[in-house]
Amino acid sequence: MTDRNGDDIYGEKHKEANEPIFSGIPTFLKLPEVDRDALDEEGVDIGILGAPLDTATTIRPGTRYGPRAVRAASTVPSPPYEHFNIETGIDPFDTFSVADTGDAAVSPGDTRQSQLNIEDAVYEISEQATPIVIGGDHSISYPDIKGWAEANGYEDIGLIHFDCHADTGDEGLTGFEYDHGAWVKRVFDDGLMAGENYTLIGPRGFWPGPDTYEEMREAGMKWYTSMEVGGMDLDDIVTDAVQRATDGTDAVWVSFDVDVMEPAYAPGTGEPEPGGLIPREAIYMVREVVKALDPEDFGFDVVEVSPAYDTSDSSSYNGGVTSGLANRLIIEVMGSMALAEKGLESGDPIKPKEPLGPTGEAETPADD
Repeated sequence: MTDRNGDDIYGEKHKEANEPIFSGIPTFLKLPEVDRDALDEEGVDIGILGAPLDTATTIRPGTRYGPRAVRAASTVPSPPYEHFNIETGIDPFDTFSVADTGDAAVSPGDTRQSQLNIEDAVYEISEQATPIVIGGDHSISYPDIKGWAEANGYEDIGLIHFDCHADTGDEGLTGFEYDHGAWVKRVFDDGLMAGENYTLIGPRGFWPGPDTYEEMREAGMKWYTSMEVGGMDLDDIVTDAVQRATDGTDAVWVSFDVDVMEPAYAPGTGEPEPGGLIPREAIYMVREVVKALDPEDFGFDVVEVSPAYDTSDSSSYNGGVTSGLANRLIIEVMGSMALAEKGLESGDPIKPKEPLGPTGEAETPADD
C-alpha cells in the first residue's frame, strides 16, 4: 500500500464541509454512493451496506429503519469525510477509500428470501472490498457471514460477538430457525466456525436457558458476562477473544448488537436489558479487537438499532443516541483497520506539551 491521505482520495471534500448536514442525499457520512458491481473499478476498499430487515425479530420490531437512522446520525457533524480521532491519532480516510453501496433488497413478508438477498449483496461487496453491514435485526449476520466467506473462499472463520444474548438457539426464540436468536447456531451448524473460535462478550439476563449454555460449553464456546466485563481488565478479554478467533482460522467477523449496551446509553433497540456495557467499554474493546486483526480478512456488522425507541429520534432526520453510537462504532472499526493496515499500535494523536496529571509540587500557602 502506498502512502496517501484523504486529500489524495477525496480531494477537497476530505476536509471541507461542502453542504449543510440537512442537504443532499444522506449516504453514510455523505460518502460517495457506488454500485456494488463497480467497487473494484472505483478503487473502493470498504463497502457500506444497509440490511433493513426486521421480520426475523421476535419482540419489538423497527430495525428495518436502522440503516436509515445510522446514516442520518452519521451526517452529524460535518465535515463529511475527515475523521481524525483525537484519542487514537488516526483518520481512516487517509488510508481507505470508502463508499456507500446502498441497501440489500428486502422482500416484506418473505424473510428467508430477504436474507438470501442480503447474502448475495455481501458476496458481491466481499469479492472486491471489506464489507461493513448496518442492520436490521441480528438474523442478518448469518447471510452476512455466508456471503463474505463464500466470496473469499473462507472455510474456517473466527467470530467475536458483542451481545446481550447468545443467539445460539436451535430454532431461535419462537421456532423459526433463521430468526435473530439462531444465527450463531446456523453458522456453527454449517461448519464455518468451530466453538473454540467463538467468543461472546456481554451476555446477561434470562435467555437462552441453561440447556443452550451447556451445549455452548460442550462445543468449546466461551463467554464473558456483562458483570464479568465490568470487573475485569478489558485488555485481557480482548486478548483472549482475538487469540481464540484467529487460532487456525482464515478470517474473523465481528458482530455488534447494540442491546449489549446498558439501555440507559442505547435505548433504541428491540430487546433492552438492564446491566449492559457502557460506551467507553464497548468503544475501547471494539478498537482493540479490530486493531489486532488482519483488515484484508475481516468483516463487521452492527445490528438491532431500532430508532422508534431511541432517545432524541422522532424522525431519523439526524439520528438518535443509539444510532449515533452505531455510527461511531463503524468509524472506530475503520480507524482500527487503518492502524492494522499500517502495522501501528497507535496513530499520532496531538498531546499537550506538558505530561498529563500534576507536573510539580503544589504550592503551600505563605505564613501569615
